[in-house]
Amino acid sequence: MNNLKIKFDEIIRVNTLKKESGIIKLCDNDIYKKNIIRRLDLLSLNIFTLEIKYKKINSSDIVANYELYVEGEQKCVISLKPVKFIVREKFNINFCDHKKLELSVLEDEFIEPIYNGEINFSEIAVQMLLSFLDPYPKINNGDINLENVYEEKLSSNKSKNNPFEVLNNLNK
Repeated sequence: MNNLKIKFDEIIRVNTLKKESGIIKLCDNDIYKKNIIRRLDLLSLNIFTLEIKYKKINSSDIVANYELYVEGEQKCVISLKPVKFIVREKFNINFCDHKKLELSVLEDEFIEPIYNGEINFSEIAVQMLLSFLDPYPKINNGDINLENVYEEKLSSNKSKNNPFEVLNNLNK
């Protein structure tokens, strides 16, 4: 069994995976986390662990079993305050040589074409993470009193004259 540590966005050539099966782990690095935070518009990324168990089917095709564990914070869509998230997912990706696939009719979302014999295992993990995140995170599952969120705006607007109120008073 082959054990391999990779960096975020590291390209792995299929022919460098000498053993028929192995484990690939992503190196934990703050620079990689900052790139993911920026890319996915997150507030923080406390934990990002990735373990991939792969098995070579032949010289060009691989089945990869991903285990992704991520903890962090994203913005509430209403208040823009931090909302914690935890993603703990397992999924399989079949990597196949693009010459064997008819890409125009490819329906299986868990088949990834391999170009030039190279795979970016971490890129697949980031794309899948994005699909697992709540696209509209809300604090307390959306039970937010909007008057409290915008209290400062509301109180500052009360002191100003409302243009419709001014017009209404002109007619009196």
